[in-house]
Amino acid sequence: MTTVTVNETTNTVVVTTPGPAGPSGAAAVMVRGQASKMDSGTVDITTQGVYIATGLTATFDASTANGMALATANTFGLKNTSGSTKLLRFFGSIDARTVTGNNQTLGVKLAYNGVAIDATECRAFTGTGTEEAKLVTSWMISVANNDEVSLFIANHSGSGDISFRRGRILASEVFA
Repeated sequence: MTTVTVNETTNTVVVTTPGPAGPSGAAAVMVRGQASKMDSGTVDITTQGVYIATGLTATFDASTANGMALATANTFGLKNTSGSTKLLRFFGSIDARTVTGNNQTLGVKLAYNGVAIDATECRAFTGTGTEEAKLVTSWMISVANNDEVSLFIANHSGSGDISFRRGRILASEVFA
């Protein structure tokens, strides 16, 4: 029998499931975290088509987090602080346009410890004027304790800087 306990004071949910369907009878609190940046910033692009860290700092939502913190190497990311390796589903999105130029192709990828993960790439076009590209990516990643996953971005149409408008990254544990 599965038991669910909700603690509204600490904003936690504990799921206890005996047997192989869950965490083998142990009480489980899912590792989770999220961070966002809802104001603009500029990402300095020097080479067309090369994915780089945004260089921007997201705001970590400590009220919903468990076992995660804001990344320290690339501060638009999340760090596993749970004490063990976890399988996490990441979701990331960025709304952006180029500082100059229209109809540019931008791309986003998740990065593990500063290395872009090619399978997570998403590309979108900016329009004319102030039309923004809507970039979204998602992937499950096995993340060791104190390792980080962050968002990387690229301009595939030139070396013009990117005007970051808003973005977010979130992760939640997946029980295997």
